[in-house]
Amino acid sequence: MTKSGFVTIAGRPNAGKSTLLNAIFQEKRAIVTPKPQTTNVNVQGVYNDERGQIVFVDTPGLHKPKSHYGAHLNKQAYQSIRGSDVTLLVIDASVPFGPGDQYLKERLKIDNEMIIVLTKIDLARPYEVDALKGKYAELYPDVSLIEVSSVRNFNIDALLDEIFRLLPEGPLFYPDPKSHEVDKEKYISEVVREKIMNLTEQEVPYSIAVVTDHLEVTNKIVAYVSIICERDSQKGILIGKKGKMIKRIRLQSQYDLSHFFKMPAEMEIKVKVNKNWRSDPKIIEKLIRQ
Repeated sequence: MTKSGFVTIAGRPNAGKSTLLNAIFQEKRAIVTPKPQTTNVNVQGVYNDERGQIVFVDTPGLHKPKSHYGAHLNKQAYQSIRGSDVTLLVIDASVPFGPGDQYLKERLKIDNEMIIVLTKIDLARPYEVDALKGKYAELYPDVSLIEVSSVRNFNIDALLDEIFRLLPEGPLFYPDPKSHEVDKEKYISEVVREKIMNLTEQEVPYSIAVVTDHLEVTNKIVAYVSIICERDSQKGILIGKKGKMIKRIRLQSQYDLSHFFKMPAEMEIKVKVNKNWRSDPKIIEKLIRQ
């Protein structure tokens, strides 16, 4: 009996969704930073074993949008949830239930199978975990709840067991393991954005978009990337004194890309200013297509 289906990883910003995806695959599939709203594209990963196939979709953190771009991120997540067989609702166990969780409960309509996943239990006290378990048992009385620690690889196998239990029987969506590979342009843009989020402070990480304009793949990766920000002051921060910041972003990105794609990586990065990019349909469309 072979099972297969789509599984959406959803939740609030910084709940640990991308870290969970990386733990499942034991490699870096999605970018991770300590800052919220790290993921801004849906990232897929195809998991295979003798039981069947799980197609994972990591989504942007669901939040109350303040811009056209924020509304676009929410729309991405909601569309993935509606199109999936199972939804993993990821909850940060180290943070008490609050207004953001209530906002999500009131707006998130899940008609498919669901699993509540309490992440970061290694950072939470036992009474905090118990309080959240009790709260979500009230909100979703008939839904499975699993505690995990992605960084310690705790209960990841138990989570996979529960997903396979809920998936329908059916053929593999990707019979050939090579038929679904990481989208290189999307992955490159996300790696660059991760470095920006980790290396810069204040409002800069949340005021930028990263687009891979052109990609050449031979015996090495050569990427031409644009960073779009809102103000000249942000452009100055991204470039840095004597170009030191943009050089750090480029070198750290090249290192990660070389490791992931197992070939040399070179990159050219340009920083552009567009103060209204988060409301610019052309830029958002480019981000969607990427």
